[in-house]
Amino acid sequence: MKLAPLLLAALLLTGCTSRGGSDDTASSEAAAPASADGGASSDDVSSGVTSGGGELAAPGQADGAPPLARVGAATSAVVRTGSMEVVVDDVAAAADEAARLVVGAQGQVEADERASDGGPERAVLRLRVPPAAFDATVGRLAALGEERSRRLGSEDVTEQVVDLDSRLATQRASVERVRALLAGADTLGEVVTVEAELTRRTADLESLEARLGALTARVALGTIELRLTASEDAPAAAGGPLGFQDGLREGWDALRAVGRAVGVTAGALLPWSPVLLLAGLLVWRSRRRPA
Repeated sequence: MKLAPLLLAALLLTGCTSRGGSDDTASSEAAAPASADGGASSDDVSSGVTSGGGELAAPGQADGAPPLARVGAATSAVVRTGSMEVVVDDVAAAADEAARLVVGAQGQVEADERASDGGPERAVLRLRVPPAAFDATVGRLAALGEERSRRLGSEDVTEQVVDLDSRLATQRASVERVRALLAGADTLGEVVTVEAELTRRTADLESLEARLGALTARVALGTIELRLTASEDAPAAAGGPLGFQDGLREGWDALRAVGRAVGVTAGALLPWSPVLLLAGLLVWRSRRRPA
């Protein structure tokens, strides 16, 4: 019997269900070719399929325990994050020193943004540091100047890593089984059908690999966002000759300063307005009184 009718009908009936709750990635299991007497052979798809529900068992589940039940035996995976604000006398020199400290700790500078705009210098650095040197690096960065704020955090992603790793192993086995079916296809219809299924399962596999790679990178290097600002006593960055925009900016700053002064004065006099109004009324009536 030809393979195409049975293969096309059975490809979408049997499934390979990836573990993970809401992130479940369904994968249909391909059926085996038909035998010479018209019966379907189950030898090609029986590997990795449980006898009860027809779902693929993930590698390492021979003892019946799900991988997430053994998270405690795995190495902890913790994502470290932090943000700091430090006031320094020389922003450029402090930023260069921060980069040197991070590189010396086997980390890397992911982003470095600096600006002055004719006013106080400032810089924002995004630093990636190994977990073993995270706390020591935070202390050295704080010593660059006067620390204004610090926020540190951590997230345990051990279960996510174990879950993705288990789903990857299951998905790789599923892809290999479909490739074996593709090698046994002998008609154009069979090849097209199996190749479409193989393409879909390969895309699911690559998506899982990308997610695990991104999560592993976050665990391998913690993230520190460092904000450096110049102190008020630090001299402003040297600029070129003054122009129209400089004058316009200075005039606008002066206008805002006058507006703030007027607002403060009005706010200070507002509670005295009833007293001043009454005093003015008495003076006006005394002047209008006939001699």
